[in-house]
Amino acid sequence: MKHVSPGKSSLFFLVLLALVGAVVYLPFIGSMGLFKDDWFLIYDAHSQGAQFFHEIYRIDRPARAYVMQFVYSLFGDQVVYYHLSGYLLRLLASCALFWALDMIWPRQRRYSFLIALLLLIYPGFLSQPNPIDYQAQLLSLCLAFASIAFTIKALKTPNAYSKLAWIGLSVVTGFIYPALVEYMLGLEVLRLSLIVQIVAQENKVGFKEYAQQTIKLWLPFISAPLIFLSWRVFFFESERRATDVTSQLGQLFTSPITALWWLVNWIQDMFRVALLAWMVPFHNLVLNLRLKEFLPGVGIGILILVLVALAFLEMRKLRLDDIEDETGQRWRTSILITGLVTAFLALLPVIMVNRHADFGEYTRYTLASAVGAAMILVYFVSSIRQDAVRFTFLGLIVFMAGFTHYANAVSYVHVAQQAKDFWWQVAWRVPDIQPGTTLVANYPVGGIQEDYFVWGPANLIYYPEKQSTTPIQIQLPAAVLTDDVVLRILINRGDEIPLRRGNEFTRDFSNILVMARATEDTCIRVIDGNNPDLSTLDPQRIMLVAPNSRLENVILSGDAPVPPTSIFGEEPEHDWCYYYQKADLARQQGDWEEVARLAKQAETLDLRPNDQIELMPFLQAYAFLGDKKQVKQLSTRINTEPFYEEQACRTLSAMVEVGYPLSPEMLAEINELFCK
Repeated sequence: MKHVSPGKSSLFFLVLLALVGAVVYLPFIGSMGLFKDDWFLIYDAHSQGAQFFHEIYRIDRPARAYVMQFVYSLFGDQVVYYHLSGYLLRLLASCALFWALDMIWPRQRRYSFLIALLLLIYPGFLSQPNPIDYQAQLLSLCLAFASIAFTIKALKTPNAYSKLAWIGLSVVTGFIYPALVEYMLGLEVLRLSLIVQIVAQENKVGFKEYAQQTIKLWLPFISAPLIFLSWRVFFFESERRATDVTSQLGQLFTSPITALWWLVNWIQDMFRVALLAWMVPFHNLVLNLRLKEFLPGVGIGILILVLVALAFLEMRKLRLDDIEDETGQRWRTSILITGLVTAFLALLPVIMVNRHADFGEYTRYTLASAVGAAMILVYFVSSIRQDAVRFTFLGLIVFMAGFTHYANAVSYVHVAQQAKDFWWQVAWRVPDIQPGTTLVANYPVGGIQEDYFVWGPANLIYYPEKQSTTPIQIQLPAAVLTDDVVLRILINRGDEIPLRRGNEFTRDFSNILVMARATEDTCIRVIDGNNPDLSTLDPQRIMLVAPNSRLENVILSGDAPVPPTSIFGEEPEHDWCYYYQKADLARQQGDWEEVARLAKQAETLDLRPNDQIELMPFLQAYAFLGDKKQVKQLSTRINTEPFYEEQACRTLSAMVEVGYPLSPEMLAEINELFCK
C-alpha cells in the first residue's frame, strides 16, 4: 500500500472540512436575514456607529464590544458577510481541534479528522444562522480551540524561544475566549485532559510523579482562566443578574436544594449533548419539512456522504493508524475518557449560572461540550471492526447531522423571508409614523419574544438617522402582547420608560398602532381602532387590543420609505398584498377613486386575496362610488364568513360618521346584503 505523507493527508482532510462546512452552512447564505437580538444590535450600530457596542456590552461582557466594533466596521449592514464569517469561524475551530489532536495522536489522524468533522457539523447547536449576535460565541469557540492547539504545540516544541512564543499565544487567546463568552470556560477541562495524554505518552512513572509532571506542564496555561475568573468575580460588577457570578452562586447558599436541581439538570444536559443531539433536532426539524424542501435536503446529505467517503478512501492509504494494535487500544480508552470528561464538565459553567442546554432557545449551551460528544461518538465508530459497517454507521450520523442543519436553515430562511415581507408591506402601506407611537404587531411565523423584534426593523425604516446621544432615543417603541401589556392597553393608560443596553424609549399604552398579519399567506393590516378589519385567524390578543389602535399615528404625507436592501432584501414582486396596501392607504386618505382603480388593476392581473377581510377597502370604495354591481359581487365572497359579513355591515354603516355618507339607495342595498 502506498504511503501518503503526513503533510499531504493533513491538507486533504482540512480541505474536506472546508467543503463539508460549505455544503452544510452556505447553501442559503444569500437568503438569510437577521434574527432575534440581531435587530437591536444592527439598529444601534447603524444609528450610533460601531463604537456604540461598548455601551451595549458594558453591563456584562465588555470584551465583546471590541470584537463587534471591529466586525461592524468591516461588514456594516451587509448581513451576508456576518453569515460567511460565522461559517469561517466554525471551520477554523474544527481545524484547530484537528491540529491539536493530530499532534498528540499522529497515528490516529483519520479519527482526529472525524472528531473535527463531527464538531463542525454538530447538530445540537442550532443558532449558527443568528449571524450578528453569535459572532462572539463562534469567535470564542475558535479561540478556545486555537489556545488549546497552541498549548499542545508549545509542549511539543523543543526550541525554548519557539516554546515561549507558543505559550504566549496560548495564554493570550486563553484569556480572550472566556472574556467573550464566560460559559465557554468549561473547555479548560479539554486542555487539561490533553496535557494528561501528553504526560501519559512521555512518562512511565508512578502516580505522584505523573500528577506532578501534569501540574508542572499545566501551570503556565491555567494562568489565563485564573486571571479572567479573578477579574470577573472580584473586580467586574455585572449589571445583569444572569451574568453576575456572585448572584448566581449565591442561590446555592440561600437554597441548598439548588445543588440538587443543578445535579439533575447536569445529568439531563449530558444526555442531551452526547446522545440526543444526534437524533432529537433531526426529528424536530427534518420531519416537518414539506416535500419540495425534503428532497434537496436528501441531496445535501448525500453530497456530505460523498465527501466523507472520499475521506475514507484517503484513510485507507494511511498505514499508521491500525486501531487494533496496543497503541490504538490505548488511544480508544484515552479518547473515550477525554470525551466523557469534556462533555460532562464543560457543562458545569452553564449549570452554575442556572442555565441548561436544550434544542430550542438555549442550543448555544451545547457548544462547549460538543467536542466531548464528538469524541464519544468516534470511540464507538472506532469500535466497529468491519469497514463497511463502520462507514454505514458514520454515514448515517453525518447524513442526519447535515440534513438537520439544512432543515434548520430552511426554517430560518422562512422566518427571515416572512420578516422581510412583513416590513416591505408596512413600507408600502405607511408613508411615515408619528414618533412616540407604540407599535404592536404579530408575526405568524417566528413569533415576537422581545419588543426589539418590532422596533428594530421599524426604526431602521422610519428613523434610521444617526444619533449622537447616549442612550439612544428610540422613536418608535414596541410592546410584546403579554397578559400585562394587554391589560394596560385595555384600560387605555399607563406607560413605561425602559433603559436596555443603551436604548431608551417611552411605551405609551394609550397610544398604540396595531399591525396584524393572520397567516404567512395573508397581508398586513394596519388597524383602525374605530372600525378594525379583523381576520378570523387573528390571535385573540390582537382582537382584544385592536379597538385601541390609533390609525391617526400614520402620517399620510411624504414618499413611501424604502427599506435598506442590505437588511430587508430586494423589494418583493407586486402581488395582491402590494395592491391591498396601496388601496388601504388610499382608503385612509379618502381617495376612493384610487381604491377602485387599484381594484381594477389587481383584477386585470388576476390577483386575489387569501383572506376575504382584505376586500374591505374595495367594498367601501364601491359603496361610496355607488357601484351596486361591484358591491353585490364582493358580498358573495365576504359573506362566506359570518364574522366578515357583520364587519361589513358595521363598517359601511359607519362611513357617514367619518365624512363619507352613502346614498340612501346604497344604504338599502347594504342593509339587504350584510345587515339582515
